[in-house]
Amino acid sequence: MDVRAMNAEMTAKLIDAPAEAPPEGGYTLRVVETRGRRTGEPRRVPLAVVAHDGGQYLVSPVRDRDWVENLLAAPECTLLSGGLREDRRAGEVGGEEAAAVVAGYLAAMSVPWAVRAFPVPQDATPAQILAHLPGMAVFRLSTVDTA
Repeated sequence: MDVRAMNAEMTAKLIDAPAEAPPEGGYTLRVVETRGRRTGEPRRVPLAVVAHDGGQYLVSPVRDRDWVENLLAAPECTLLSGGLREDRRAGEVGGEEAAAVVAGYLAAMSVPWAVRAFPVPQDATPAQILAHLPGMAVFRLSTVDTA
């Protein structure tokens, strides 16, 4: 199965599932809707929302993913599930904060292919991850006041 087909299938399953907050130090799968940077059209992708130190994050092992480039161009996004739309703003973070989030995500991740996508081992420390951060993307999600 190709990645687009796998993402479409997972998106269809997740969009109807009840919204669950990720457990601290872990993650939950959600559908994230971004705005296409060329078309402006909504783009949906299943992603892990990572909980770390009271915040929620999105993590990518590489920067050349469409959803990463879309968020860099337009940081507004929406978490979709169970009929709910939760508007968020994704702000890229770096340094020790990002390294700690990646370390937590890797420690919690149980899907081998997801772990292999990272340029560091699953048990990498934040200090080991720091050197590889320029090739990764980590976004902190904040709520958006829609009132």
